[in-house]
Amino acid sequence: MSKRQGVFISYNKKDVKWVDHLRTHLSYLERKYEFTIWEDSKIDAGAEWRTEIQNAINNTKVAVLMVSANFISSDFINYEELPALLNIANKEGAHIFIVIVSHCMFSDVDVISKYQTINPPSEPLVDMSEGQRDALFVKVTREIKKVLSSNNNMISQTNSTAVTTIENLRISFLRVLIMNVFYNNTNDKGLSIKDVYVTSMIEKRKDVVRIIQELETLEMISKIKVNNVNHYKLTEFGYAFVKKHNSKID
Repeated sequence: MSKRQGVFISYNKKDVKWVDHLRTHLSYLERKYEFTIWEDSKIDAGAEWRTEIQNAINNTKVAVLMVSANFISSDFINYEELPALLNIANKEGAHIFIVIVSHCMFSDVDVISKYQTINPPSEPLVDMSEGQRDALFVKVTREIKKVLSSNNNMISQTNSTAVTTIENLRISFLRVLIMNVFYNNTNDKGLSIKDVYVTSMIEKRKDVVRIIQELETLEMISKIKVNNVNHYKLTEFGYAFVKKHNSKID
């Protein structure tokens, strides 16, 4: 599963005012999901700018293309930045969102015209009122939120699965430990929960109680009363099971 969480805005510098408007809307998501919004103003003076851009692209989960005549005319965008973004989309599942900034030859550019645009090419930002542009940027923000929410849910589910797996392994280990305590017991009266807790040196008494209850349900151990206290012993089935398990280990 990809850990990319960045939002990359690809644009021509002549269209920077539209990027500023979009960033204002995205700032809410930036706080909520703790991701990085990247555009070339992020490059520090004197930095290896090609390396900076490539690193940002490698971390991209969502790419927003601000398409205009300026965008299409840029050699750097078309020969370097755009191919790298489309490669991440095709191979790594990054999402491409296209905002049409101005009337341009968008439909003739095969590599991007196959993608659905946020606004129709016939209704670019330059023809919109301020309210219409805000509504469009809200739409972009919501689309990006869907992607980031889905990504976070996947990470949470993966983490939850990992935690569950570790807990299952822990309980399995304790179960084997407790069954061996019973297996090595020479007391005909069996063992109380306290006896098992002390002998096994398991940290939490509730784990001992839980596992003994499970073993009783599985008929691995049987319960008897000794001086009004519950004691437990391995059943023949439980004894045979532990013996077989130990012989495999030996």
